[in-house]
Amino acid sequence: MSTGKRHALLRYLGYARPYRWIILVMVLTGTAKFTLPLIPAWILGELADKVIQNRTGLADADRHGLLWWLGGGLIAIAVLEAVVVYIRGVTTSNVTAAMAFDIRQDLWRHMQRLSLGFHRSRPTGSLLSRLISDISVSQQMVNGGIVNVVIDAFSGGFALAMLLTINWKLTLLTLAVLPFYMVLYRRLNPRLRDISDSVQEQMSVMSGRVVERLSGIAVVQSFAREKVESERFAEYSDDLRDLNVRRGKVNMVLQSSSDFLVAMGTSLVWIVGAYIAVGGAMSTGDIIKFTLVMAQLYLPIRRFSEINFIYQTSMAAIERIFALFDVVPEVQERPNVADRTPGMGGLEFRSVSFRYGEGPMVLKNISFSLSPGERVAVVGESGAGKSTLVTLIPRLYDVTEGVVLVDGLDVRDYPFRRLRRSIGMVLQDTILFSGTIRENLRYARKRATEQDIIRAAQVANADEFIRELAEGYETMIGERGMTLSGGQRQRLSLARTILLNPRILILDEATSSLDSESENLIVDAMQRVMAGRTCIIIAHRLSTVMGVDRILVLREGCLVEQGPHEELLAAGGYYRYLFEQQFGPLQDLLSRNNPKED
Repeated sequence: MSTGKRHALLRYLGYARPYRWIILVMVLTGTAKFTLPLIPAWILGELADKVIQNRTGLADADRHGLLWWLGGGLIAIAVLEAVVVYIRGVTTSNVTAAMAFDIRQDLWRHMQRLSLGFHRSRPTGSLLSRLISDISVSQQMVNGGIVNVVIDAFSGGFALAMLLTINWKLTLLTLAVLPFYMVLYRRLNPRLRDISDSVQEQMSVMSGRVVERLSGIAVVQSFAREKVESERFAEYSDDLRDLNVRRGKVNMVLQSSSDFLVAMGTSLVWIVGAYIAVGGAMSTGDIIKFTLVMAQLYLPIRRFSEINFIYQTSMAAIERIFALFDVVPEVQERPNVADRTPGMGGLEFRSVSFRYGEGPMVLKNISFSLSPGERVAVVGESGAGKSTLVTLIPRLYDVTEGVVLVDGLDVRDYPFRRLRRSIGMVLQDTILFSGTIRENLRYARKRATEQDIIRAAQVANADEFIRELAEGYETMIGERGMTLSGGQRQRLSLARTILLNPRILILDEATSSLDSESENLIVDAMQRVMAGRTCIIIAHRLSTVMGVDRILVLREGCLVEQGPHEELLAAGGYYRYLFEQQFGPLQDLLSRNNPKED
């Protein structure tokens, strides 16, 4: 086993530590399950020699009494076996389910800590595959893998010791098949492991594609690409099928070879045992005992192919799980950061530059400051860095150079939770979750009262349309809120932000995709929400930002101008160029607004 695999396995088994006593019960009951059949083997041998053949010369009454005792023993063992099988099954289910729960919870928490850049660069379906599918596959490692190996070692040891007491020569003959097993598994195991890795990876790729296409089903249907997507899905499914078939073939070679070796060993023992029995060195009862106990010794060997298959598939999943655990968040909370909360909402960018990964600088030496309560708009052409700029405030990304300050303190000196709950963001691409409208609003503040929820909806101009719905605030909305119109979703997003009651409010293209009526409702709501808060408005349509205190103009990642709307127009710079691109030449606009008298 490679160092990486060993490390991943040890980390996985670390999750079994809290359940070590239950696992001990699993091992003990499992060992009992596979060693209890050794007793009936001894009983049947005694029946053959002492009751049926009467080799010891017992009286008929004694033979009948012994028969009842031995028969009672067989029944008692059968009852005991049923009990230990039940206990083992229950404890196994509890432990594997508990470990899967613990790993899934830890992985989910870790995935939420990973930076926005990581999530934007990874297919959602691939991450979902690790969180759901891989962890489910890994559950077999404890039950079908590690625990079974321990059980088989104990039960095999008992069986071996019992065989040696019956006839050591036949025992050596029984073990003669083991070297062939070792050669077989050394040759085929690497192939089985590689195919298992490929199966898990292909499932991840398929999950990513399915989630992506289903989330964009409107595009698929509007372009009538259902047939093409079905063909592509069939290609991925065909690749997965081929991998599963290849893995099944390798596993069946191992399994059928195991069965063949066991059959050969059993046949040799019967032949040689019969020869010994003919010579009088072994009784019929001894032969029965030996062959039945030998079957219990060979059972772990036969099961080894199954355990090996489980181990290889589980390890492929476990490695992928802990590879995701090993991803270090790009944005991390500083150790021992003081538990402080932004108060007034003052904001400053001081010589800030930023790049994504190793790419070119997206923002270059940006410096500006906002007083608490000031309303500022950020404008510029697409790709100028407007949205990137505001993601640095709640630390969705960290600056490459410079510093962002809130109330005079570096944002990195605030705890994540305190910082982010003081900043409200309303984005162009509104994200709502499956559930009721009330649940979506309360997502911002789970202890919000009914009065708080209604007041926030009223401020956001959402209360009226909510009450017109069949079930009002209890109306279920679909994934991403797609059962609502764009304007309704945006107003709910605004109401959700109002419940958060942030000191800093960021509105990123909040009205760009809405019709005029919805835009007017949103703008009216925004005016009420912005009162008393530091606000940053990103807008492509300059008509929505003319009334702010100041406008910041970005061009190719640089802050090229800032000031009130009228001053920037009068300066005749880049802002005026953007303005005339949308409204036409300023002189023509003035002429239309102030026509000459006849």
